[in-house]
Amino acid sequence: MELRQLKYFVTVAEELQFSRASAKLSISQPALSQQIKLLETELGADLFVKIQRQVFRKVTLTLEGELFLKDAQKILQLCDKAKATIKNRALTNKTLKLGIYRMLINQRIVEALGLFSRYFPDIDIQIVELPTFLTVQEALVDESIDFGISVLPHHYIELDSILLKSSVLNVIMAKNHPLAHQDNIVLEQLNQERWIEISSSFHPILDEVEKLCIQAGFNRKPNIVQEVSSLEIMAQLVGMGKGIAFIPSFFDTSGISNIINKPINHLPIIFEQGLFYKKNRFKTIVETLKKI
Repeated sequence: MELRQLKYFVTVAEELQFSRASAKLSISQPALSQQIKLLETELGADLFVKIQRQVFRKVTLTLEGELFLKDAQKILQLCDKAKATIKNRALTNKTLKLGIYRMLINQRIVEALGLFSRYFPDIDIQIVELPTFLTVQEALVDESIDFGISVLPHHYIELDSILLKSSVLNVIMAKNHPLAHQDNIVLEQLNQERWIEISSSFHPILDEVEKLCIQAGFNRKPNIVQEVSSLEIMAQLVGMGKGIAFIPSFFDTSGISNIINKPINHLPIIFEQGLFYKKNRFKTIVETLKKI
């Protein structure tokens, strides 16, 4: 008797139809019927009423089948519990590699790591800084890291994510900028500005920004005076009066002198950060994190 035979039997007993059960198990109906027959032969008893299956294409359990179903379900549950126990044990004293898109490393990420440590005290986290949002996802696919903090959307079907935070795009400018004391800023007011731009590898969201600027009647590209690879450097240049810049609202600018962070009215751009992972890896950890 094999565990897969028990699984096949329980599935047929739950579906009460071989065709539905075979589809659910992703095996052919003849192969499923053969395994059930082998199980019945080993047990020396019929588990399903044969006539009903032949006439109505549905099945019901015999008395022996009903008795066996209870034990089969218990055995499968114990096997699942044993697997989970071993997997959890395997995580003890384990080091997980967390790849982080370097532009997302901030105090909130540090706080999130502290929260992770409270739930998984036996797991050490090794942080790996990665240069772009896409390299985080690539590293997850080839399993050179275990989890990743990056920005949506997914670029690989093998990946899934837990949403950590949604942000909007703001505009930062020097405190002496003519718009600095205006409460409501709209995109059209920025058409004559000089821009400090983050690298194009930052996020594909920048392509959406360009489309919105064109719709608002201007093209930013001729007025981009500096391109940088760091949000911190970008903010510093803005504070020096070199230009203005779009920046995600999650980025804390309170410690940078001489700049002001302003929302833009009716800018339909959402910037989402997520904890990425490869499907079917670290299921126990993922399910726990989803509940936090």
